[in-house]
Amino acid sequence: MFETLRVIVRNGSLVLFIILQIICFFWVVSNNEHQKQIYFYSTQRYSNIVTRQYKGILDYFSLRKVNQQISDENASLIKRIAAEQAVMMDTVQLDSTMAMYEVISSNIINNSVARRNNMLTLDKGSLDGINPGMGVISNKGVVGIVTDVSAHFSLVMSLLHSKSRLSCQIPHCGFFGTLVWNGQDPGLLQLEDIQRYAEVRKGDSVVTSGYSIVFPKNILVGKIADYRVEAGSFTYSIQVEPEQDFFRLQRVYVINHRLKEEKETLEQKSVNYE
Repeated sequence: MFETLRVIVRNGSLVLFIILQIICFFWVVSNNEHQKQIYFYSTQRYSNIVTRQYKGILDYFSLRKVNQQISDENASLIKRIAAEQAVMMDTVQLDSTMAMYEVISSNIINNSVARRNNMLTLDKGSLDGINPGMGVISNKGVVGIVTDVSAHFSLVMSLLHSKSRLSCQIPHCGFFGTLVWNGQDPGLLQLEDIQRYAEVRKGDSVVTSGYSIVFPKNILVGKIADYRVEAGSFTYSIQVEPEQDFFRLQRVYVINHRLKEEKETLEQKSVNYE
């Protein structure tokens, strides 16, 4: 209390000036209708600005939370739909197989499409349950395979990579082949090893074969854009337009078969019979 009084006494002139300014301000506003309107208008204006900014900040963080909730719900929905379809179809094909996969939603924080070997970076890593060798899909189709992980991030080999190899099938004719990328047009992939006597048509769907445990069977990859048979060749040269537009890719789902390690351990024993 005494310290406060000493400060006031020491700065008496300044304190008196401030008090007089306040008195003059309220006197002018109280006795001048025009000044009163200006005061209230200015107060309301700045109050609205502050309110809008505050609301904008709240909306931003609320939107981020909602987006994450939607992503997590989509991941759960994928698993639930797969399980329901497995029961409805009573089969050991796509749907029952899909039910065996764990699904982890993730955002892409880096993506290249203009290189010969394109990679993606995800915002989730080993702490989220992601490991090398897991498949990556979007809500439209196959994206790639996880190659490396850190605690909080993952690196994915895109289908647009010269070393990418994906076992696929054309359901219409039942033939199997290998999907690759020649490093040229990011809007076209190449399907190899389809025999020339197969009944191939433009617009036919190309899906995962299920031969690899990385991806379930019948996950859409793309559609046949063009095909031809080179002179002296026994197989088609097939161009496939990927279902997923890699230029617009933002959110993906990392999938992992629950029995992957068991299958791989068993298959390693096959070398004993070679």
